[in-house]
Parts: sequence; C-alpha cells; structure tokens
Amino acid sequence: LLNEPTAAAIAYGLQDGNDGRTVAVYDLGGGTFDVSILKLSDGVFQVLSTAGDTHLGGDDFDRALAEWIVAASGHDRDLSQTQQRTLMIESRRIKELLSTQQQVPVVIESEDLSFSGVLTVAEFNELVAPLIQKSIKACRRAVRDAGVKLPDIHSVVLVGGSTRMPSVVSAVAEFFATKPMSDIDPDRVVAMGAALQA
Repeated sequence: LLNEPTAAAIAYGLQDGNDGRTVAVYDLGGGTFDVSILKLSDGVFQVLSTAGDTHLGGDDFDRALAEWIVAASGHDRDLSQTQQRTLMIESRRIKELLSTQQQVPVVIESEDLSFSGVLTVAEFNELVAPLIQKSIKACRRAVRDAGVKLPDIHSVVLVGGSTRMPSVVSAVAEFFATKPMSDIDPDRVVAMGAALQA
C-alpha cells in the first residue's frame, strides 16, 4: 500500500497542509534499525534517503544485558540453550521495567548459573550507549545522503517498540534538536498510517 516511514508520518497527519516539510522516521524494532528522511511535496511524501543497520535492534539490547548478567555472576562455562533462553527472557523483562523504573532487582537461577543483584537506569544506559550511538551514526548518514541539514528537519517520528527506552528518546531528541513524536503506540503507528491511507 505504501512504505513504512510514509505510513508512520501519515499516522501523525504530517501530510496535511505542510508542503515542503521534512520528516525523519526513526524505526528501532526487535531485530533491525532504519532511519528515513522524507520530504512532503504536493501532498506526497518522497523518500530522500534511508540508512540503518540490519543487525541492530531490541534483541541486541537484551543480549548486552544478558552478557552483563553472565559477567557479573562470574559464570565461566558455555551456557546451555535453556540458560540462554532464560537469560534473554529475563533481560527483556528488565529492559522494559527500566523504561519506567529507576532500578530493577535481577535474580537468575538457571542450572549452574546463579546471580542476584540490582541494575540501575544509569548502569543500563551506560551498557547500551554503544548500540544507541550506532543508530545515531546511521541518522547522521541518512541526513547527509538526503542532502539536508539538521535544522531543515521539522519533525521526527518514532517507530518500533524499542523506541520506548528513555535513553533512545533522549539520544534522538539531542541529535535532531527536537522532541520526537511518540504519542501513538510505536508498535502500531505504521499500521495506523496504512489504515488511514486505505
């Protein structure tokens, strides 16, 4: 029907009476990341550029947290599939809780892997900062490829469940120097835009 970045922009009504508007769509899902720069011309969004990383997503944030737990536990043997699955499920739960809480207790008991402690937002942010910076690097590339300057970008739309992380929102706001749009559920914004178009 239409590409995902355009659908996200339409969900926010950015196509209405805003000719010449330039929009960045920052899409951080579970397994991939991409950012697109769109320009509205005669009521139609044209994709000026797209950049991203097919190996960057929410799963990588979970994995970074899982690796932190293993290192903190002092566990030095290969993990079984059961342990890996347990760690990833728990890491995702902790990550989601840290979007609304300042610290979260971490308790893992899986076969011979045992750990009990607390992870703070500040520690988590430090842990995932390199991943967030990879996404910002792609944003910089997309802006350059689009042939626009940062002040030319009027709106930034967040797409994908991983954009719920406050550290992601902060990094995007700082880079684009504008508060990103996130009022619509980032997991549904593309579907809502496509539905409106239909």
